[in-house]
Amino acid sequence: MRLFAALGLFAVVAGAAGAAPVPKVRPISVPATAVVGEPWRAVVAIAPAARATLEARGPATIRARLRPTRPRAGRYGATLRFARAGSWAVFVRVGKRSTRVGLVSVDVPRDPLIVDPMTIAAEPSGELLVGQLRQGDLLRIAGGRATRVAGGVGVFHVAVADARTYVAGRDGAVYRVDGSSLARLTPPMDASSVAVDAGGNLYVTLYVGWVKKIAPDGAVTTIAGDGTEGYTGDGGPATAAKIFHPHSLAIGRDGALYVADTENRRIRRIDLVTGRITTFGGDVGITVSLAAGPDGSIYSADVVRDGAGGGVTRTTPNGETTRIVSSTLVNGVAVAGDGTVYVNEGEAKRIQRLDASTRRLEPIARG
Repeated sequence: MRLFAALGLFAVVAGAAGAAPVPKVRPISVPATAVVGEPWRAVVAIAPAARATLEARGPATIRARLRPTRPRAGRYGATLRFARAGSWAVFVRVGKRSTRVGLVSVDVPRDPLIVDPMTIAAEPSGELLVGQLRQGDLLRIAGGRATRVAGGVGVFHVAVADARTYVAGRDGAVYRVDGSSLARLTPPMDASSVAVDAGGNLYVTLYVGWVKKIAPDGAVTTIAGDGTEGYTGDGGPATAAKIFHPHSLAIGRDGALYVADTENRRIRRIDLVTGRITTFGGDVGITVSLAAGPDGSIYSADVVRDGAGGGVTRTTPNGETTRIVSSTLVNGVAVAGDGTVYVNEGEAKRIQRLDASTRRLEPIARG
């Protein structure tokens, strides 16, 4: 028995002595940042030499074979191209063993045309329009790249109706995009946002507390507000209501006009058939931008006030309001025909998309 035990011990020792050592992996150069679509290269040390793969795990998983760069020093390199922005963890895989060697923050490339983004809107094609306030042109974002649409007027608000684009200019007038130019439709009237109904009527908000309607023949009428600050009138005619510094509006899927009653932290709904006004949903914060979703929901972008709020809320057709984005930088929201939500972060010069599964913002363009 002792002889067999001794022989067994000898076999274990001999087996251990003959086993291949586990390669040790050490990062040499693993950059902490990368740009979507541009080559990103990492160098690692592996000892002893072994076949290995560089693997990045983030919004997806990508891999590349590590190849010797300095064989005698045991150094290997590989190049990756990240297809999406986000945070990616980088590993070296040798056989079945993975060793983490770094964390990479991947961003979209800077676009020189994006200099002062103020407002965004989604086109029927799913592309985005970006209006810029003090400098820069009205832009279209497609495939992550910006192209010029029109220029010459600073833009407070951009809206799309019946495949046509309208803007409320910095000068307070309303314009329509015709080709590569902006055709003025109204004289300066302190308009801060614009919406268009199926009949071609324009609706604009005026900061002092009015919502005006401009008919196709140019006739201007008041449809909401009395030009004074306050919060009254629900259930009655909108022309007798008080609205406190409205900043934005949108035509809903139901054909009603939704108004950002900014200082009251509410959305007001105006039935364009009866002319009556009601409050829609709950507290949406200091809202400065509205967008209508394909399911009838109304999305509102609000800004920080006294250290609170900031981001995007969604109010469903039954009036339930929930916050879906928290951000101190958001000042605009748009919703595509498929329900994808986009936000504008003006100070950061970023246009972002809300990932419906993770509820995280993912950049699609930046200045």
